[in-house]
Amino acid sequence: DSASLVPAGALKVTPGHSPPDLALARAHGLPLLSVIGEDGTMCPPGGGWLQGIHRFVAREKVVAALAERGLYRGTQDHDMTLPMCRCRCPYPVPSMSPSRD
Repeated sequence: DSASLVPAGALKVTPGHSPPDLALARAHGLPLLSVIGEDGTMCPPGGGWLQGIHRFVAREKVVAALAERGLYRGTQDHDMTLPMCRCRCPYPVPSMSPSRD
């Protein structure tokens, strides 16, 4: 049956960004990596070809790379709750690091 050939999907786990992901990572022995630096640029664990590039530019490059290989399947908008820090950062990055407020 062809349905059994369809991948079930993927789960993105970012242990340093949320308590539930941190708990999941610890339960499965996953390393705690940070791919986006405090300045919003990509760090080495995010891929050498993206290192030093701002996260929004990196997103465009990843989409382009997927499209070049015929792997990009589109983008969908979705509702989400985005908590803001006290400093009212324009694009806060969730992080498990202590607050500097």
